[in-house]
Amino acid sequence: MAVQDQKPPTGPAEPISPAIRRRLQQCYDKGMQSAQTGNFDYAIDMLTHCVVGDPGNQIYIQSFLGTLHRKYNNNKKGVTLFAVRSTGSKASMLNASRKKDWHSLIKSGLEVLKLNPWDTSTLIQVAKACHELGQIDAQLTYLKAAQDADPKSLTVNRECALALETIGQFDQAISCWSRVASGAKGASAEADEANRAIARLQVDKTMQKGIKEDTDDEGSSDEAAAKPNVTSMSKPTKRTRTQELEAQIAENPADHMLYAELAEIYIKADKWADAESLLSRGLDATGGDLRIREQLEEVQLRKARMQSLIADKRASEAKTPEAQDQAQKIRADLNRLEIDVFRKRTERYPTNTHWKFELGSRLKKAGNFNEAIKLLQDARNDPKHKGIVLLELGECFQQIGQHNLAMQHYEKAVEEMPEKEHELRKKAFYRAGKLALGLKRVEEAEKHLTALAALDFGYKDVSALLDRIAELRDKGDSAAPEPEP
Repeated sequence: MAVQDQKPPTGPAEPISPAIRRRLQQCYDKGMQSAQTGNFDYAIDMLTHCVVGDPGNQIYIQSFLGTLHRKYNNNKKGVTLFAVRSTGSKASMLNASRKKDWHSLIKSGLEVLKLNPWDTSTLIQVAKACHELGQIDAQLTYLKAAQDADPKSLTVNRECALALETIGQFDQAISCWSRVASGAKGASAEADEANRAIARLQVDKTMQKGIKEDTDDEGSSDEAAAKPNVTSMSKPTKRTRTQELEAQIAENPADHMLYAELAEIYIKADKWADAESLLSRGLDATGGDLRIREQLEEVQLRKARMQSLIADKRASEAKTPEAQDQAQKIRADLNRLEIDVFRKRTERYPTNTHWKFELGSRLKKAGNFNEAIKLLQDARNDPKHKGIVLLELGECFQQIGQHNLAMQHYEKAVEEMPEKEHELRKKAFYRAGKLALGLKRVEEAEKHLTALAALDFGYKDVSALLDRIAELRDKGDSAAPEPEP
């Protein structure tokens, strides 16, 4: 099936298959080549297919909007008679919104933006559709485009502030609320809402500081695999160095190291959107330099992980259904992003077992157990991950009902797990013991659960399970519950 013939899905966002991903990338490459030669109409057609096929891909969205800006010579108004020519597509957007068909809304919205990429009402509506699909980064990309189009709009700044607040970008959210407060007339409802939000966010910033320090330590091994070494570069004050780097990039746009250093400055200032926009620009300028591509992926991963931690923290404190739903959406969005990034890396580095392990574990989390098993089996000979890979395989086999294979892998995981991996060893003992009990293998269950109790008698319900085994022995009955997935 050709990319242009595909129907957009109607449900929540799901991981895109490697075959479709390759076809979308081919469309993207053709589109960018055509844009460079000035064939904007063909370029926009190709980029439209990309955004429809992968509505959460920021690079596709940014390239789509950027190419439209170039087509219209940045005139800020698009085609003549825009209001008349966009009537049909806007009606389709309204109809899709009523039906909550978010993919169709995005598709119709793109048709409007092809006529005027600065139409803020359409950008906001498409951003809301992305939010409903759990595509938080895409939502922010459209909102940033709306803000660039009309930086003084109270509506645009309010929408940006609300979106930034939900993902913990408090400084930027405060800036947006400040624009709302200063632009609102007198003691209006808009000004009151903005001032209350600013006061609340000032408190939330304190919480974010501690979380960010923890997040900087997490994933450092993953970052080292892809991030260029920029620590040896001199770094004067951020403002001065930022200006210097922008000037150097303008003079030498193909120097990937300049983008790398400037992106790090933006990240340390929590300017994630600026870092991503810069690296996307660097991709175009360098002809798709792999180092920049992987740094962009790493920036997206780091941002998404921090957002997920902040959302979880806020959900645990607020204890509201809305906060719980938001945290769950952001976790799912993070897992989809990780699947996408790690799939690309397994394709680039087919012999690298680390990326196969990372991809397999994320596919397992997404419930794609059969594909996860294949990747984890390829990764199980890596001594660095062997114990946890065996544990993950055991859980996958148990989920698909292969209980004997699951038991074998749990027992091997216990043998291979390093002593320092205390929690993983306890989990392997627990999984093996509980599965054995479900399979009516009482002696095996007792062996594994007793070993677990020796390590941590308070672990989950291990004491209750041992009591159950004792009761079964007293009754001479080996009946036990069926294994749980």
